[in-house]
Amino acid sequence: MTTPEDPNLATRLRAAAFYQESEQRIGRAWFRSMSRFLDRIRPTVLSGGQIDPGRVSDAQQFWSDEVDVRVVPEVRRTLDQVLSRITRRPAERDTWVSDYLNSAGNRMKNIPDEVYGLIVAEIERGISEGTGIPGIAEQIDIILRANGSERWPNRAVVVARTETAGAVNAGVFHGAVLDAQNRGDVAPFKVWISTEDQRTRPTHVAADQQRTLLSQPFRVGGAPLMFPGDPRGPANEVIQCRCTMLPIVLGETIDWTNRQFKESD
Repeated sequence: MTTPEDPNLATRLRAAAFYQESEQRIGRAWFRSMSRFLDRIRPTVLSGGQIDPGRVSDAQQFWSDEVDVRVVPEVRRTLDQVLSRITRRPAERDTWVSDYLNSAGNRMKNIPDEVYGLIVAEIERGISEGTGIPGIAEQIDIILRANGSERWPNRAVVVARTETAGAVNAGVFHGAVLDAQNRGDVAPFKVWISTEDQRTRPTHVAADQQRTLLSQPFRVGGAPLMFPGDPRGPANEVIQCRCTMLPIVLGETIDWTNRQFKESD
């Protein structure tokens, strides 16, 4: 339950040092995995003076393993930290946590398709501009190097921010479910809280102050989201989302002018 002395937990966690540390950990893990993936496919895609984008798919399983073994554990670490702070005891692994981590991992596994699309687009551009095969190969070589441009370092930042925010809100959500069960609250609620600045997407501005049962999804841009950053939601409503959710109890009111959270008499 939230009191005036205990404002929105997800917002406080976002300001905590561990939040930035989580972004750094996840970003480093993703970028290292991306570097290994690109190093693996580059010799086969660019082999013998030919360009074969179809060889990207040869490393699909390699990329999936990298995500599962190196990146998802860092997401799990963040989720565990949040749950521990909420429950005041070591985080327990349960089906819900496993399902969340599987969903988070799955949304990171489309990189081979993206790389394939980038290569094909570069080939088509080179042909339309009359660029020879050597010139096209040079541009593809840049795509297939983690440090060849700002593309992959920037993507690492986006992934880190998305996965950290998702894990924090997932922890707050699941912690609220466990807390409601322990208290015997049969109708716990939650509220969507949008970040108040010009970068917040319109659908999330519209969702601000939306209240629903904890067990029911928010409706954000028409999409059902159990919490901000829900990995089961569409990318356009989830990627780099900076919103948070607030667990509340029946009768609890919020002074939205000052974003103060109060218990009802």
